[in-house]
Amino acid sequence: MDHAADGMSDPEDLALWALHCYCPNAERTPHDVVADGNNGRVLYAARHGVLRDQLDVSDAQLSRLLEFRLLERDGERVRTAFPVLGSPETVPLRATLRRLASPLVDAVEKPVHDIAAELRRRGLGHSLYAMVFGYALDLVLWRQLRAEEAVPDTALTAERPWWNGAFWAVHPPRAGSSGTNFYRFAEDLTLVTVWSDETLRRLHTFAATPGTAEALRDHQVSSVTDSEGHGWRLRLDDGRSAIPLVGVGDVLDELATAVAAPVSAFLMSRASEEAHGYVPADDRAVATVVISHELIWEITEQLIARGACMPAPHGDDLTGLLFLLGGRFRSARIRLNSNAPST
Repeated sequence: MDHAADGMSDPEDLALWALHCYCPNAERTPHDVVADGNNGRVLYAARHGVLRDQLDVSDAQLSRLLEFRLLERDGERVRTAFPVLGSPETVPLRATLRRLASPLVDAVEKPVHDIAAELRRRGLGHSLYAMVFGYALDLVLWRQLRAEEAVPDTALTAERPWWNGAFWAVHPPRAGSSGTNFYRFAEDLTLVTVWSDETLRRLHTFAATPGTAEALRDHQVSSVTDSEGHGWRLRLDDGRSAIPLVGVGDVLDELATAVAAPVSAFLMSRASEEAHGYVPADDRAVATVVISHELIWEITEQLIARGACMPAPHGDDLTGLLFLLGGRFRSARIRLNSNAPST
């Protein structure tokens, strides 16, 4: 059993760990497979490689785990096929990124202030967290890394029909971490929700409520009620949209690009090598995804601590966790923990 720096033990079942996926084109992410039966225990036991007959696993289970690329097999030996970061890796990785993130926060603080000013001009100050974390760091950053081929290919193939990209397990989970889900309503309109465990279900309910897409387009609709009875504000008192609409090349996109640029440059430089040493991944692109997620969470926390970014909205009014993509943004289905719905 692995032991954290504070003496606590990591669970011997990966279903109890935080499971993350960078797989925007997935038909089905691996989370449910890990959680099925004793698969989480099997994957924990095989994380360093083990003989097949030393595992408590049926032939049907083994076949399913191989199908979802969660195990790899070499003769009678099997090994978990994705990075598993227990406390011995996660604790020093986060400490390292906390230190390395500080100069990056210095570099992005001005464009973050500029985003805040532009949002206030539009009456959308409540959307600062969504624009900084959800758009700049969890969308534009990936666009930049993909352009440099620094992250894995996520296109589905005959060999990988369910998901492709990166999947990993982390313990301890990072408290309060956010993710993004994308709901493509039309070729030129995608709703993005910036979720945490606390807000995930309500955001998904809003996006999945019949009539949401039409209401977002109708300038006469100022608010809607979702299928669970929660109200959502769509228009400001002066009739302007309460939800930011972002398009490639507009002011918010340019400012978000200025936030993402120093972060992507760091991730593709030798300055990130220290962090790579804590990620047990054979594929550097997969390791970059793992490090990137921990880094953007750390940067966001430091920006909030400095007062440059607001915390994620919570409570009754969650409109500040939404934004809209206009134009031909690629549709995405991203699930970043085991509780997130497929979209």
